[in-house]
Amino acid sequence: MMIDTVGLVRRLPHHLVEAFKSTLEEAAVADIILNVCDASSEEYKLHLEVTNSLLNELGCEGKPIITVFNKCDLVPDPYDLPVSRDSVRICAKEGFGIEELLRRIEENLPVKLRRFELMIPFDKASVIAVLRNAGALQSEEYTAEGIKVIAVVEEPLWHKVEEYSI
Repeated sequence: MMIDTVGLVRRLPHHLVEAFKSTLEEAAVADIILNVCDASSEEYKLHLEVTNSLLNELGCEGKPIITVFNKCDLVPDPYDLPVSRDSVRICAKEGFGIEELLRRIEENLPVKLRRFELMIPFDKASVIAVLRNAGALQSEEYTAEGIKVIAVVEEPLWHKVEEYSI
């Protein structure tokens, strides 16, 4: 779910802000929140303050929140923007910073996935059944050396397949 609300919420009368919160309550059950901020706005600090306050009121404290400073191409010196482990500078229009944003999202997702290319010995073929049950088997090829597979594996299964990695 993605919602751009800061400008709207900030201008609403207090009693309407309370009613509007119900549309944002899904943020409280999100795995990760991207707080996209228009870095070129003269009021970006106020926007961040309003958003962070609203997220706290919704019970989102403790959830991974990545502040995404967008439109950095329009900022005289984007390195003047606040930087932390929980923020990234991008220009969506030009594609600048998108790889870093994706890396930060991946780091903060609750389930970590890893893609493995594996060579499973024939006598360990039961490992392939585990991968099939996990829904992670992408390809399977029988070779003279064993069964070559490509699988996307969740963190709890890494230790079961790492030794077969090629």
